[in-house]
Amino acid sequence: MKSINFLKSISNNTKLRLISLLLENELCVCELEEILHIRQVNISKNLISLKDVGIVEVRRDKQRGFYSLSEEFLKSNHLINHIKELKLIEEQLKKDFEEFIKHEEVKDENVYVCSVYRNEVS
Repeated sequence: MKSINFLKSISNNTKLRLISLLLENELCVCELEEILHIRQVNISKNLISLKDVGIVEVRRDKQRGFYSLSEEFLKSNHLINHIKELKLIEEQLKKDFEEFIKHEEVKDENVYVCSVYRNEVS
């Protein structure tokens, strides 16, 4: 991962928010859309950019792609520690994390159904 490309990729607030959430769990775009309250097209565009520089990877499952942080990125512990520190400080990241926790609680109760999954079940 080239340093300049990496730094450019995290200079965007949305990308930093995505990375912060993906530290917690693998998520699909519809889940990220619900947690972040950002349009799907903007999330997808930012995820593609993060994938291009090797920060995230995607696992396909039928119609959905599940995004997670790449092994290469996870090995850069100092960067992850900085992002975790930001999560405690930055108000927006804090709100995102609270939304993630609510999302996971509902998902664990088998009540949560994202829009893509709703279409698969119907």
